[in-house]
Amino acid sequence: MSWIAFEALSDARQATEDLLLPIDRGTWLRLAVLAFFLGGGGGAPAQGGGTSGTTPGDVPAEELPQVPAVESLLLVVVAVALLAVAVVVAWMFVGAVMEFVLVTGLRDREIHLRRPFRANLGRGLWLFGFRLALGLVGLALVAVPLLAIFGLGFGVTPAAFLLVLPAVAVFGLVALVFGVINRLTTDFVVPAMLVEDRGILDGWRRVWPLVRSEWKEVGLYVLLRFALAMGAGFAVGIATLLVGLVVAIPFALVGGAVYLGLSALGGPGLAGWVVLGLLGVLFLLSVLVASLVLQVPVLAYLRYYALSALGRIDATLDLVGVETSSADGDAEGGAA
Repeated sequence: MSWIAFEALSDARQATEDLLLPIDRGTWLRLAVLAFFLGGGGGAPAQGGGTSGTTPGDVPAEELPQVPAVESLLLVVVAVALLAVAVVVAWMFVGAVMEFVLVTGLRDREIHLRRPFRANLGRGLWLFGFRLALGLVGLALVAVPLLAIFGLGFGVTPAAFLLVLPAVAVFGLVALVFGVINRLTTDFVVPAMLVEDRGILDGWRRVWPLVRSEWKEVGLYVLLRFALAMGAGFAVGIATLLVGLVVAIPFALVGGAVYLGLSALGGPGLAGWVVLGLLGVLFLLSVLVASLVLQVPVLAYLRYYALSALGRIDATLDLVGVETSSADGDAEGGAA
């Protein structure tokens, strides 16, 4: 018995090689942009405290540094938090649209960004809304039990922690189920939405009978997909670390030379620290770009793997021609 989840591995490898080799700089850079949104903050500086109503020594109170009012600090915190939320929401929405941009490019064997982005704004909005609702439901399932345990008078006691233990198990199960739902939505429902021009719920109605009838194949695919992602993530992390160490050498040399030169002139000063800060930012951006480029083969392979598995399960949802390739291969083998 042959398993679709295993057969799709070789399909994905061949399709990835055809797309990425020979290396085309434009294709790799556009895929790196997609990796930025599909791969995946802010914080407030710590505030020092002081005693109120007490003047140390004989220094008049009016000569002491004035601490901003609590209301002003709260407004700043709220503004920063709202800005961070807005950035994250915008990033999530663009990422949802980019899911369709990626599938379109892999189907056509030609990666573009602007035209397919505009064409898939509506589908991306559906996917964004679904993901947002899924996340809010998951958050509610986590938050409500915790509020029931600690917010209704139980307090932090050994008995409360005993209640937390089964809650943690439930949270793990919820995370697993929601993770599988999100994975199947991205890998199977998104292509169905694209091929048959469906909404997110209609796409799930299209895919769910396949998942139910081929649950063994889908289950094995999910396990292999998770293992591949874990292994690839580890490899990309190690490669990024090595690249970061190499890239750090010239930045360290230039930064050290700038610091020593400014120190000889009396100290770095504000301008010197700005220059050093810019060097640090450029270093981080260089490592980020390198990491995104390293993720390109992984992104293409994993998504081709999903499309190949889906195409083998249902030929009407075959975007990458795996059934045609298999038939051609069998014909050639029979002729030989």
